[in-house]
Amino acid sequence: MDKANFLTSKKFAAIALAMGIMGGALKLIAIFTYENHLSREYPALLSGWNNLAFFTYTTNILVDFWLLFLALSILFNIGGVTNFLTRASVQGFVTVMIFTVGFMYCGVLFWFDELYSRGLWWGNFVTFWHHAVTPAFMVFLFFRPADRTKLSTKSLLLWLLYPLAYLGFTMARGAKIAWHPYPFLNLEWEMFADFNLAPGLGVALSIAFLFLFILSVSFLAVKIHNRIAGKQSGDTTKQQGARK
Repeated sequence: MDKANFLTSKKFAAIALAMGIMGGALKLIAIFTYENHLSREYPALLSGWNNLAFFTYTTNILVDFWLLFLALSILFNIGGVTNFLTRASVQGFVTVMIFTVGFMYCGVLFWFDELYSRGLWWGNFVTFWHHAVTPAFMVFLFFRPADRTKLSTKSLLLWLLYPLAYLGFTMARGAKIAWHPYPFLNLEWEMFADFNLAPGLGVALSIAFLFLFILSVSFLAVKIHNRIAGKQSGDTTKQQGARK
């Protein structure tokens, strides 16, 4: 670990603490704003406890905890926790998942989404925070790693456990309450018929595409991190050689 790295500094700890608290507050606002819990119809993004069924929210909660625990570990000098949370494998995993959230929304879903009216202007802020601010912040941190250890592609398999667990949770919950957070996970989604796809095949293809995307982003993240780590190690070696 590079102890002088921005990611382990007191300045960053203050920023991370503020980001984590803000993220948690926005989730509480989103959860307790409406009462149409467990709606059978496709709900608005701000829809009570249904929020926690979205990959966006589960991943943002993951990031919030990462930021809060890292901030507290730095402020209270809990080195073991700091070292664990800033490991290349841990930081890379969190970054890949939140980047997936940001890219899928800003690059695809945003163009089909509708903004909230003036009466719910803060709903747009919540959406923007979860899909743009948090992903952009984590990607920025990814290019300033504290851990220069190179990653193995074996890390990709471990990173996939989280989306697999999410998929199992949301499909089981959806089958029980007849509602899915994303329409492409619902066998009754009318778009499958529009494309002449059997519902089961449509859901399978949607899941396969998402996992292929996450795997591709993960592979790219490993390559980028290893290049950054190699460059930083090379710069350190040169500086040490110049001092001799």
